[in-house]
Amino acid sequence: MVLFEQSTMDKIYNEKFKNLVLYVLSHADYKEGGIKKLNKLLYFIDFYFYRDHERLISDMDYAKADMGPVVDGYKQIFFELQKDGVLEPISGNGYVVYKPLGHADLSQFKSEEIDHIGKVLDKYGKLSSNDLELISHQQQPWILTETMGEKIDPDLALLISDSDSEETEVNNEDLKKELIELANTA
Repeated sequence: MVLFEQSTMDKIYNEKFKNLVLYVLSHADYKEGGIKKLNKLLYFIDFYFYRDHERLISDMDYAKADMGPVVDGYKQIFFELQKDGVLEPISGNGYVVYKPLGHADLSQFKSEEIDHIGKVLDKYGKLSSNDLELISHQQQPWILTETMGEKIDPDLALLISDSDSEETEVNNEDLKKELIELANTA
């Protein structure tokens, strides 16, 4: 009788995502927060990187939720990370905080990715989950994705402004509809 171990093909997350989560949770600029905050930071890391390099660091999908963008299927993904001994959930203050049970393998990342992650965490890591939610709700990827639970098209990240204070806003209703249609057909 041959026993097979679960292959990485059966995982609902990839090694790079696992290491991104471990890196964020153990980074000096990350101030503790729950899953809402972690989801927002992962979104900012991936979508700002996509805006500048037209690819996501984690290669994960994100979906629109009331609380702002979240990793698509995050409940199951974080349950599996917990089950696989990567994270330990700690309940308190009305939400669950995840403690990393290992160190991130930084060889999974290019130097430009590590620099980018550090910059995003420096800027957003100490903010509250509510502050991050408000910021994400003002960004075009969340605004232009119409339905809760719908995947957010990464191409919408190209509409996020480089400026700290300005967001690229689509005021032309016809253009807005066209962008929404494009996002929903991708």
